[in-house]
Amino acid sequence: MRTNRAAIVRSRADLEGDNHRIDGVDRALLRELLADGRCSYAELAERCHVSRSTAHARVERLQRIGAITGFTATVDPAVLGYGISALVFLRIRQHDWRRARDAIAAVRGVESLMMCAGEYDLVAVVRCRDMAEFRDVLLVELHAIDDVIGSETAFVLDEVCRPLDP
Repeated sequence: MRTNRAAIVRSRADLEGDNHRIDGVDRALLRELLADGRCSYAELAERCHVSRSTAHARVERLQRIGAITGFTATVDPAVLGYGISALVFLRIRQHDWRRARDAIAAVRGVESLMMCAGEYDLVAVVRCRDMAEFRDVLLVELHAIDDVIGSETAFVLDEVCRPLDP
């Protein structure tokens, strides 16, 4: 089953007010959860020097305001058999960019999709098992989308990912 992977982008006005302020305790909680999303509230509270009830309430608030968008396992794509990783830079027709974005995001192998300014409109991170699968994703699926008018590909040779420092 495919899930909608589009993240909610909030405006500055959406984030104003006391309920949306992120303080040092919130940042400490976020750092610990990024390091170990499976730690218990008791462990989290101890690491952040707050009570368990404070840790629980703060994490729930961080979820409610959208600072925490979910909990997930981090996996190594190569171990799962995805030996090809590429950045696919896409040009799209601008008249209905949301439709194009959603159609591209739904293509198998598209791990993330970012809108950008400059020569290209979107950048997709695409992961495939082999070059034949990548060829089909690019030429059969992505280029079949009416609003896609061009692309350029850069293959990933090495990758280092690190979480954002809250």
